[in-house]
Formats: sequence, C-alpha cells, structure tokens
Amino acid sequence: MNGNGEKELDELLRELNLLRGLVRDVGEGYILRREGEIETLISYLKSLSSGSLKTLAPSLLQEVRSIKLKPAKGRIKDLKGLDDLIEDLTDDVINAQNIRKNP
Repeated sequence: MNGNGEKELDELLRELNLLRGLVRDVGEGYILRREGEIETLISYLKSLSSGSLKTLAPSLLQEVRSIKLKPAKGRIKDLKGLDDLIEDLTDDVINAQNIRKNP
C-alpha cells in the first residue's frame, strides 16, 4: 500500500474503533434503562393488593413467557419485543393500581 493510502486507512480504522465504543456505550445505556424500568415494574407489583395481583398475575405471566427471543443473534427485532413487553407489563400494572385507587 502506498503512503497516501496508509494515512486514510489509519484514519478510518481509528474512526471505526470509536464507532465500536459508541455501539457498546449505546448498548449499555439501553440495558441500564430497561433494567431500571423492570425494577420500577417490580416495585409497582409489590404495591398491588393480593386480590389485584391474583387477578393480574396469570395474564402477566403469559405475556412474559410468550416472548420469543434469540439473544445470540443480537437482533433489533428482539430489542423491540423487549421494549413492547416491558411497556405492556407496566401499562397493565399501572392500570391495575388505578382501578384499585378509583374503584
């Protein structure tokens, strides 16, 4: 490779290594946010009455158990499925809390 091409290659390799770090940072941010949302969901569940929990638990369990993921593939489709699941579960639990507060 001539001297001119080496400079461009070095610059491109440097940028790609920075991009690799950004992918990791974005992934870690996503993980932390979703883990926090799951912790919040757990807190909401713990605040439900036993009657509300008995009514709600079967459908929540079915939702959680029905998700089909292929983690090793790192698919955007799987991330979207997790996003949708966490959002649906949270909405269901919040609705159950609101029903309990405003019968």
